[in-house]
Amino acid sequence: MTQEEIEKIIKSTVHIVMSEPKTLLPKGLGSGCIVKFNDKELLFTVAHVTDIQAATCIVTGHPPVMNHTPMYSVGGMWFLDKFDITKYEEQIEIIKSDPDRIEDRDFGQIDFSFATLKHKIEYLQNEIKFKDFTVEKEKKEVIPITLTEVPDENSHYGFFGRIKAKWLMNNSNPVLASQEVFYGGLKFKRKVGHYYEFALPEEIKSHTDFQGTSGAPIMDTNGKLVSLITHGYEGADRIYGIALADFKSGIEAMIMTEEK
Repeated sequence: MTQEEIEKIIKSTVHIVMSEPKTLLPKGLGSGCIVKFNDKELLFTVAHVTDIQAATCIVTGHPPVMNHTPMYSVGGMWFLDKFDITKYEEQIEIIKSDPDRIEDRDFGQIDFSFATLKHKIEYLQNEIKFKDFTVEKEKKEVIPITLTEVPDENSHYGFFGRIKAKWLMNNSNPVLASQEVFYGGLKFKRKVGHYYEFALPEEIKSHTDFQGTSGAPIMDTNGKLVSLITHGYEGADRIYGIALADFKSGIEAMIMTEEK
């Protein structure tokens, strides 16, 4: 992928914090993207990030205020069905022991959630220094989407996110630090139920190398969104994403219901 193509994916990705309403401390982290669908702006992410007792917040990228990171609280999330996180984790353990039979696995429910954004917020992409280039500080990008894009075997795909989150102390204040990572060179292999299987250039050595990228947009070199990261497992050279195109009618129906 070229630097321009990588930057497009990075600037299309937002970071999500699941915040405990009373203490405002994070209970979970994930990724997502803001898409323009018809005349609406929506947050797209995955259910296993947002389906917990906490507020879904998007990190705005603006400078800290009184040692607090500015975030936009999204409000209630839409789910196509309630996601069974317990069953999801059980199935991941089964897949690790028998990866060749993934097509037989039931992941519980649809690992996808979204919300209509009620307010116009300017999200910023802060500067990132990679080994070979620097992503400049700019606005985040909103992805125009038709929900009809599907991956093909001849294209290359990539995604971006934050991993290895940990607490650090800054002047006696706790600060949540993380690493930012880009993964490119993904190749589409097949569709499994409502999920797409992508081949990675290398095996997943540690779950922590991807933890935090759940919900990140999987995009091609033209900046087209085809999927969101849902799961992977150690020792495999595969990663999986939700087949967004399967849910076009469901998303449209929920938006119409919300407008009434």
